[in-house]
Amino acid sequence: MLAGCRRALAQDRARWPLWLPVAFAGGIGLYFGLPSEPPLAAALIPPPVLALAAWSVREREGAFCTLLVLLFVALGGSAALLRTAATDTVLLTEPIWADLDGVVERVEHRPDDIRLTLAEVRIVGGRGTAPYRVRVVSRSRDVAPAIGDRVRLRARLTPPPQPSVPGGFDFQRSAFFDGLGAVGFTVGQPVLLEAGSVGGFSLAVAALRARIAGRLAEALPGPTGAVAAALIVGERAGLDDATQAAFRDSGLAHLLAISGLHMGLVAGTLFAGVRLALCLIPGVALRRPVKKIAACVALAGSAAYLVLAGAPVPTQRAFLMAAVVLSAVLVDREAVSLRLVALAAFTVLALRPDVLTGASFQLSFAAVVALVAAHETLRRYGGRLGGGLGGWLVRAVRYFAGVAVTSIVATLATAPFVTFHFQAIALGGILANMLAVPLTAFVTMPAGIVALLSMPLGLEGWALAAMGLGIDATLAVAARVVDWTGPAAGVYPQPVAGLAAVSLGGCWLAIWRTRLRWLGLVPMAAGGLLWLTVAPPDVLISADGQLSAVAAAGGGEGAWVVSTTRGNRFTRSVWARRWGVEDAVTVTAWDGQAEGPSGALACDDLGCTLRRNGLLLSLAASHEAALEDCAAADVLVAVVRVRTPCSRPRLLVHSPDLRRDGAHAFWLGRDGPRMESVRGRRGIRPWVPAPTQFRPPVSKE
Repeated sequence: MLAGCRRALAQDRARWPLWLPVAFAGGIGLYFGLPSEPPLAAALIPPPVLALAAWSVREREGAFCTLLVLLFVALGGSAALLRTAATDTVLLTEPIWADLDGVVERVEHRPDDIRLTLAEVRIVGGRGTAPYRVRVVSRSRDVAPAIGDRVRLRARLTPPPQPSVPGGFDFQRSAFFDGLGAVGFTVGQPVLLEAGSVGGFSLAVAALRARIAGRLAEALPGPTGAVAAALIVGERAGLDDATQAAFRDSGLAHLLAISGLHMGLVAGTLFAGVRLALCLIPGVALRRPVKKIAACVALAGSAAYLVLAGAPVPTQRAFLMAAVVLSAVLVDREAVSLRLVALAAFTVLALRPDVLTGASFQLSFAAVVALVAAHETLRRYGGRLGGGLGGWLVRAVRYFAGVAVTSIVATLATAPFVTFHFQAIALGGILANMLAVPLTAFVTMPAGIVALLSMPLGLEGWALAAMGLGIDATLAVAARVVDWTGPAAGVYPQPVAGLAAVSLGGCWLAIWRTRLRWLGLVPMAAGGLLWLTVAPPDVLISADGQLSAVAAAGGGEGAWVVSTTRGNRFTRSVWARRWGVEDAVTVTAWDGQAEGPSGALACDDLGCTLRRNGLLLSLAASHEAALEDCAAADVLVAVVRVRTPCSRPRLLVHSPDLRRDGAHAFWLGRDGPRMESVRGRRGIRPWVPAPTQFRPPVSKE
């Protein structure tokens, strides 16, 4: 068996370099999984040591390859550490009221309000270091400042929110690397201090994006214009909740994120249009390299589209791949391969290592790796699949079959990442994509490109009308598919280790071309088994102690009860999504009863108790309840400070612990109680603000 593996590896020798970006990403992932920040020397010492060691054993193939992989793991960790060290974002540590001066960097017109991003922020009359960039919501839609204006406003600022549940999305980490130090809301209208006080390329591009989005909203009112803005300039703030839900539940959410499909359509439309136009001129077609001229125009247009879209991670990846493909046309080479994907991944991660942890990077590269691997496999057997058939009907059937295969492959490849980040799977995704992707490819995007090119001349009206028809048809498809299949199915997220195992197995399947590739099913199966072993917590409590949730028996809708349905709407929605349900039933329905719906849950005005596996957990809402439960509870969670000794509980959490460590989750297992906190999962990192001062918890002794 070992001899057979060696032969298979030797046969796929040309694919060995494809593992280097995987190792680089693995090093970045290991860095972000550390419980504390390593010293800067850890970024400077290991790479040269491993490089020298690899060079010294270059004649021994096995040792050289092993050390080369370790070198790229070290390089990935070093890149992430250096990126963090170079980020000087100041995160606000506590809520404040402040008068702010700042330059408007971005204006997002949302359905119910306007969201402003301010740079070069200065707190008027304030002391200490102010965040460089803040994001505030203004309810006043009458007056919206222009990008580049310097304004003054009064705002309530808070630190970027921490995860609402242990292991949840870490917005603070994302804000740290984006330079966002605080979020909040304004009181009153912004006061203009200086119009157009700051220029620069980035602000000019942002202003251009805003003007295009405004023109689209004017010509295509309602959800149609909001979708058009998302497709053309990547501006999704105008999308209402119903439209986003329809795209998400139908499996068409990827159409709203500018990625490979959109970049390919832009490049392809420009390439085909320019080439066709030049071919209509005999003197040019016979004497000039028309194909290469079209490739140059398409490359320039793709670069402009990248800038116009704001250069998110999927667009960066798509542009890099399109650029290599178009460059290959210039040198008469074919470039669609996993080498191209590996180059794009390495480039994106080298520039921004922090994007590895985001859903955008993971979904984008999971889909494109699987699609390119499937393309390479099908190409090898292409001659056997109806090779000589022709005719428009056969070509149409092949096209829709290709869309179906693409949808199946992309859905399967991204399913683990969708469940991890969004806890939902669209049941009708394949059908919706078969209907909506051709509409986007042949109607919506070509018309949008023509409209974009026609805007400087004021001739975009007819093209926008055609684009609106395509978007309306796509919205109708999304709504009809959701009616047929129902909303996306909720699932509990798998652990990080399981996702890493599935990712490694998927890379193994995609990279190797011999029978050795099927060994990739082993780590994928292991990741799936890890997923099955994960149990949702029995109790959740928010960082402020104002919201708690308890798991009742039975599962499904209503399997969780929450302490209140007033306030904390965002936290409740995050928890409900994580449970895999649409909403939760309120505990107040069982006030005054001896038992809740599970037979083990009892609640009153002073709190709740939960009995499970011979353990008693108490949620105390007052000092009196905490004192009473001290003598009987195995786990005591108090939203107030426990000031007296309490030795009976095996786990004790009170308000200072909640303020310091954030939201908590509890499990009442057969082997005893277990607890996780947000701060315990995140560790001590630069993007985790220091906890506010508090008295230490009371000892159990």
